[in-house]
Amino acid sequence: MPRIKLRQDTVKTLPYVGVASDKTQCVYWDETFPGFGLRVLPNGRRGYVCSYRIQKRKRLAVLGRADVVTLEQARRKARSYLGQVSDGEDPQEMTDRIRASASVKALAENYLERHAKPKKRSWKVDESALNRFVLPKFGARLAASITTADIANLHAEIGQHHGYTANRLVAIIRKMFNVGRKLGLVPREIRNPATEIERFPEFKRRRYVTPIEMPRLAAAIDADMNEFAAHAIWLLLLTGIRRSEMLAAKWEDVDWEHRTLFVGKTKNGEPVLAPLSRAAIARLKMIPRLENNPYIVCGAIPGKPLIYLDAMWRRVRKETGLYDLRIHDLRRTVGSWLVKDGASLHLVGAVLNHKDQKTTAGYAYFQTQDRQKALDKHGKKVIYLATKRCSETRSNADSDPQDTEVTKMHTGRFAREELYDMVWSEPMTVLSKRLGISDVGFANTCRRHGIPVPERGYWARIAAGRVANKKPLPAQQPGMREVIRIRVDRRGQKLKDAGINLPNA
Repeated sequence: MPRIKLRQDTVKTLPYVGVASDKTQCVYWDETFPGFGLRVLPNGRRGYVCSYRIQKRKRLAVLGRADVVTLEQARRKARSYLGQVSDGEDPQEMTDRIRASASVKALAENYLERHAKPKKRSWKVDESALNRFVLPKFGARLAASITTADIANLHAEIGQHHGYTANRLVAIIRKMFNVGRKLGLVPREIRNPATEIERFPEFKRRRYVTPIEMPRLAAAIDADMNEFAAHAIWLLLLTGIRRSEMLAAKWEDVDWEHRTLFVGKTKNGEPVLAPLSRAAIARLKMIPRLENNPYIVCGAIPGKPLIYLDAMWRRVRKETGLYDLRIHDLRRTVGSWLVKDGASLHLVGAVLNHKDQKTTAGYAYFQTQDRQKALDKHGKKVIYLATKRCSETRSNADSDPQDTEVTKMHTGRFAREELYDMVWSEPMTVLSKRLGISDVGFANTCRRHGIPVPERGYWARIAAGRVANKKPLPAQQPGMREVIRIRVDRRGQKLKDAGINLPNA
């Protein structure tokens, strides 16, 4: 290779020397700076290079194009590179690792195949999120080139309308990059781009079926056209097990003598012996058994279970007007009603299988008995309210309308949580008419006790199937009564609340 004294005025005029067909490399080495030179390609392009040797390996680093970087800038960069080499560091090591890293598409495929599918039951959720949001934007890029700003912008874009989805996506991306490090697809020196991203606020869902809503819900479930779906919803309401566990249950898993249901595949990965109340056993006996189908809840395909409850649930919500009620809220209903009936949190956790249970067979037997007793009481309450309220509704419909105009004396004692559930379960005008009180006075009572009421237009949005925000119940302030007493006179015109005497008209 030729050796000359490189100058800024001659850099652009030096010709290519060599056989172009053989792609012979042509480098003009600088006489004044050993290891620094100008490389000229057959097509006329030229760039500055720096040659060094590290760990018995000779390397050539490209410092920049000659039409972009000046000669003096290239020399300073070459001195920096050689300084790192003298300290035993390879200045191109990080660049090599980034280039050797997998693309985001390859990283996502390896994450799904080697981690999510073998270890997560919800791997389809991860796959859907990556295919919808990540791969269209970053699929062709190297995984090591993704920055925190890229993920933060994606998080903010999705979070404008779906905050919870944006938070879940960031968690999936963070886990994907951590797995990529272990698999060698992402350099360990690269910072995980999904860390230190501020999440959107999330509020714990506390929705459950109230005693007032139970009659409407029971009537709508029984009236649905899909018999097996109706049985499935009833069993979810009576047992508290998860939807996927109920739909996968088989007749052979039911122990009729000890009233238990064996659930072999739970969310926490361990099998559990779920107790069955007498109401649940009675419901199981009502379900027809189809020939050559081992599943309790059968679907339209012969020999297969029912896998889709959403269509039936949409019909139930439309019939009852409970548009904010989800199927998983039935599980919350079981836990909430058990706690209200005095069951301990430990017992409720055992009923709902919230924790891993590693106990001996004898202890598990007695624990199952306790859970059965709790569910027996719960099942009786569900059946009683469903039948009692429905009969009351029918009798009121058959009565003389003139008799209902004169409201009799009604005295009620309610906890703040009960009044809160009542005012958000149906319109204030309907509720106050049934209780025989003024809707204005009832609303004032709620406000005095810090109970939020639906804003104007809330029930219209619910009826239209639109999303309507439900205000959470604030904490009880000092001086507020725990039990609120509502008293109405015969004509339904005066209201006395918790010892506060309202002036007479």
